[in-house]
Amino acid sequence: MLMKRSYIFYSILITVFISCKKENMDVYKSGHYIQFTNSLADTTNLSFFFYPGKEEVTLALPLRLIGTMPEGNLQYQLKVDPKVTTAEAKHYSLPASFDFRQGLAIDTAYLTIKKSPELATTTYLLAIDIASTSDVQPGQTTYARRIFRINDMVTKPSWWDSNMDRFYLGVYTERKFRKFMEFTGVGDLSEKSDTEKTELIKRFKYFLIQMKDAGTPVLEDDGSDMLSTIPIAG
Repeated sequence: MLMKRSYIFYSILITVFISCKKENMDVYKSGHYIQFTNSLADTTNLSFFFYPGKEEVTLALPLRLIGTMPEGNLQYQLKVDPKVTTAEAKHYSLPASFDFRQGLAIDTAYLTIKKSPELATTTYLLAIDIASTSDVQPGQTTYARRIFRINDMVTKPSWWDSNMDRFYLGVYTERKFRKFMEFTGVGDLSEKSDTEKTELIKRFKYFLIQMKDAGTPVLEDDGSDMLSTIPIAG
C-alpha cells in the first residue's frame, strides 16, 4: 500500500511538472518576453564613496530575450515602482524607453545614479521594473525587477576579503581605506586583475614608506603605524 501511494504521489508531481513546463513553453512561444539577467535577490549596493570625484555613475542592466526571435527591434520600458522606491527623481536618470535590438539574445539598458549631499547620511532604495508594452512582456517574476541601494557612505567593500587581509592591504580599517583611495584615486578593485591590484597596493605601500622616512608616518586611529599593517611584499 505504501509503495502504491508513493507511486501515485510521484506520478502527480511529474504530471504537474510537465504541465507547468508545457504551459511556460506555450506562453513564451506566443510572444516576446524580456527579463534581467540578475534576479531580484541580487540587490545592487552603490556608494559614491567608491567613485571619488564622480557626480554620477552609469550602471549597465543586461536583459535577456525569452521566446521567438523578433523580425525587428523591440521597444521596451523600465519603470520605477513608487511603492518601494525612496529615492527622489534627482537621484537617478532613466530613459523613457529602450530598444532591444534585432538579432540579440541579450541587450543592455543603462541607469544613471546621481550624487547629492543627503546621500552622505541616508541610504535610498530604487526599484526598477520591466513594464508591459505592445512589443514585449516581462518574463519570470524574480527576474523582472532590480533593486538598488544608493548612498555616499563608507562601507567595507566586498572585494576586501580574507585574501586582501592576509596578502595585500591587511586588516580593513576605514582610515586605511580612505588613505588608499586618496592616494590611488581608486575605490573599486573588484574588476582589477591580480597584477593591477598588486601594482596599486605596492604604490600605496611605497607612499607610506616615503611618509615614514620623512618623519610623518601615516597613523591608524589607534596610533599604530599604518605601514606595519600592510602585508604585501615589495
